[in-house]
Amino acid sequence: MYRKFAIAGLSILVLVGCSSLPRQHAVPKQLTTQAVVPLDINEVRYLVDAPDDMRRMSRDAAALWPKELAWQVAQGKSGKALAPSNMLAISGGGDNGAYTAGLLNGWSAAGTRPEFSLVTGVSTGALIAPYAFLGSKHDAQLKALYTETPREQLIEIRNVFAVLTEDSVIDTAPLFNLISTQIDRAFLDKIAIEYEKGRTLLISTTNLDTRQKVIWNMTKIAASQDPRALSLFHRIMLASAAIPGAFPPVMIDVEVKGQMFSEMHVDGGTTGQVFVYPPSLNLGALAKENGGERKRSLFVIMNERMDPEWAETERRVLTIAGRSIATLIHHQGMSDLFRVFLTTQRDKVAFNLSYIPSDFDHPDAGTFNNDFMRALYARGYKEATQGGNFWQHFPPGYTIE
Repeated sequence: MYRKFAIAGLSILVLVGCSSLPRQHAVPKQLTTQAVVPLDINEVRYLVDAPDDMRRMSRDAAALWPKELAWQVAQGKSGKALAPSNMLAISGGGDNGAYTAGLLNGWSAAGTRPEFSLVTGVSTGALIAPYAFLGSKHDAQLKALYTETPREQLIEIRNVFAVLTEDSVIDTAPLFNLISTQIDRAFLDKIAIEYEKGRTLLISTTNLDTRQKVIWNMTKIAASQDPRALSLFHRIMLASAAIPGAFPPVMIDVEVKGQMFSEMHVDGGTTGQVFVYPPSLNLGALAKENGGERKRSLFVIMNERMDPEWAETERRVLTIAGRSIATLIHHQGMSDLFRVFLTTQRDKVAFNLSYIPSDFDHPDAGTFNNDFMRALYARGYKEATQGGNFWQHFPPGYTIE
């Protein structure tokens, strides 16, 4: 999937010289950590590796536990200890997201899918995450998105000469329209209700100006009644899926001391194919210090095959470069997966993993091809419903002596 877009991006480099589109000024380097999104709710995002933001993220996580306890009591359950927590992390992968759609639908059909206290998404995972967060009642929408939506309702391939004046080879206006239609204010209100119960939805993007991962607290945004909140929610979803060069970046307005700037955000997969929370947030220690100790389980769905996936490579510049970038992305995903695994081991979180099986070999006939996506959806559904445990408990290649 990413290989096709990598080649498209490389084509731009071949065709384009110094052309660029106008933009509002980026936040000056010395002010980047002070930039805020103008909204009636402050601090709706976390700049990864910014110490102040990571401390705030820790405080926000701890502040959820009293909400959860209060909700338990309201439901007639014990308020002495937190119930076990299940978390879900969905990776990038473009049209391979059909695997997650099938797996979630099959998991619901099997009757064993839990409610997740935390859901995170990157790229195509960011498009899935809001539906997964709200639960099985949105399975039909998720299935339709990845099996019934024609390509022209997702993307529009621009004229080849557009690369001389545009910032991408593909127009994602159809995808933005689809997101805007399906994710309305009523949808956000449902997410906001879950936020009051102590649940969280996170999506990551990449700020190209700072080359930094940004984690957005989508539940906080949903809880905002600011009229700009809905548009921001849509733009973050689109930005997380904006593969650089192939899809246009998303410009997000920010404010520093009353002065307006813009940030250029692209695919969250640029800085990480999958995430749960930054390793700097020591969940185990935080829970021990703030009364948040309980049993925790993480479920990671990788919308990629984890095997090397052999192919004979033609001796052509774009083919070699595209294959190399796809290889880089593959191994970045493996590294991200191991980082998540090691973090869960430190924090005593049970690790569960599913990914596209290596024997899935349905031909991919092009970007967002419905036949391919239906086949992959069916395979994910089968994995979840064929009986037995369809989760692995270690990353591929990890062994215990």
